[in-house]
Amino acid sequence: MRGLKTRVARRLPGSHSDTREASVPAVPPLSEFEEIRQQLKENGLFGDETLVLIAHDGVRVVFDSEGRLVRSELFDAIKAPLALFTPGTHALTFATRGLPVYASNDDMAQMIGYALPCVDIPPKNGPAFLIRDRGFLVTGRFANELVAAAILAEKLCRIELLAPAIGAVHHLNPALCAAEHAVYRAAYSKRQMRDAHVLSGDTPASPDVSPASHEDELRSAVIAYGQKLVEAHLIQATWGNVSVRVDDEHFLISPSGVDYFAVRPDEVALVSVVDGSYDKGLHPSSERRMHQLIYQERPDIRALVHTHSANCAVFAACHEDLLTEVLDYPCAPYAVSGSARLAANASHVMIGHDGCILANHGFVTGSDSLAHAFAQACEAEAAAGRRLGS
Repeated sequence: MRGLKTRVARRLPGSHSDTREASVPAVPPLSEFEEIRQQLKENGLFGDETLVLIAHDGVRVVFDSEGRLVRSELFDAIKAPLALFTPGTHALTFATRGLPVYASNDDMAQMIGYALPCVDIPPKNGPAFLIRDRGFLVTGRFANELVAAAILAEKLCRIELLAPAIGAVHHLNPALCAAEHAVYRAAYSKRQMRDAHVLSGDTPASPDVSPASHEDELRSAVIAYGQKLVEAHLIQATWGNVSVRVDDEHFLISPSGVDYFAVRPDEVALVSVVDGSYDKGLHPSSERRMHQLIYQERPDIRALVHTHSANCAVFAACHEDLLTEVLDYPCAPYAVSGSARLAANASHVMIGHDGCILANHGFVTGSDSLAHAFAQACEAEAAAGRRLGS
């Protein structure tokens, strides 16, 4: 393939004059760009100055907001197959101030690490950066990871700006963040990368179809409500999970690192309420212990929903209870994501409450059905927003 021809383009508003329009390669990855653009628009993160880098057949191309190929020095040192620059809203405030943002939840610790540094031009290494006076840049290995990183970067800055309304942010330990990020890169996101190939058309053969049983219906319901969580912006990427009781001794839970739009019903994990063991489906969510202990403590709860929503995340970062005239959701003490301590902390709170803020992590709620648990999660997010004045 011949080298890309370039010419100087008009200067984009608020940007450096490093962006030049380029001719289009023979087979540009327009479909992937359109997918990323649509997801960003749905989350309010796509604007006139947005740029998207996509590696395609050995050629690295950068799209501007209108889908034209351009050249930008912002991506010169980036080695990831995908990268995105966008101004954002809350992130732009920190970029303008030249300030870094530090991890206030496990999402950032896993995907980005301890800090979102503020730089003029991104260096060679690093998953995400604030770009001074301009916005932020994130990288990814597949489209969903890229979009999730963008949502997360904006959410982190939003937490810092809204937190003073209720308290002070408790940042995570740098060493802990480094360890969580290493685990995410090495293991947790492998399932997501597989799903990215599934969604792009490399779908594996489906298992034999037999008449649907009650358990089959519940498996499909777990997936359906996982998709509802994504569509309601209550989770990003694969954080958060859904479970439902099958009987007094078993519950179904979404698999670890799941993409709810790629997982099959037979991959939903069947877990023992008694000891947390599982013998059907993929490896269950890393938070299965939390679900297991809550089901043990609360026989009346038939379904649980665990979210990482934007407003509840502020309460989680500040270690604050979510209290209103009708809601009483205490904050459980912090413990590492997926740990036995986190499960114990959450289940202890849930003995006397139907919902629980998880410090530096998220929110969990339970009810007599998935429909009611989902409604409670939506209600909690709306109530948290009202408290924050957002």
